[in-house]
Amino acid sequence: MTDCELSQTLREARHLAVLGAYEDSTAGARVYEFCRRLSKTLGQQCEITKVACPFNEFCIPQLRAMAADEAALADLIIISARRAQSLPTEVKSWIEMWLGQNAGRPKVLVALFDAVYRGDPDPLKAYLKEVAERGRMQLLVHTEEASP
Repeated sequence: MTDCELSQTLREARHLAVLGAYEDSTAGARVYEFCRRLSKTLGQQCEITKVACPFNEFCIPQLRAMAADEAALADLIIISARRAQSLPTEVKSWIEMWLGQNAGRPKVLVALFDAVYRGDPDPLKAYLKEVAERGRMQLLVHTEEASP
């Protein structure tokens, strides 16, 4: 994420609550790396609190509800997926839950995709764009470059 992509709200924040949802350990590592780079970009004046949830936790209704509560309070929500075609039903259910709890604060939705699978991310991008519009959120999409 470049500085110009950061909303003014994020650049001026003293504290950011981040929730990262990820497909597997590789996608989870991408969430942590994103947070590390964000922390470096924002500097020491901004404290970042992060919660990370693997997609498989959303299969359990109580964990899905707890993660939705966390996401509703987050300033930045990250969805990191390796297979950029679509999201599991449980993840979409989680998204709908936190969208319904929108606290009215400015939020940023970040989508991190893995280029390795070379799937067509357009349907997922379209879905996340629609989610961002409904939630009045800024959407940032990043597809990791494939290694040579």
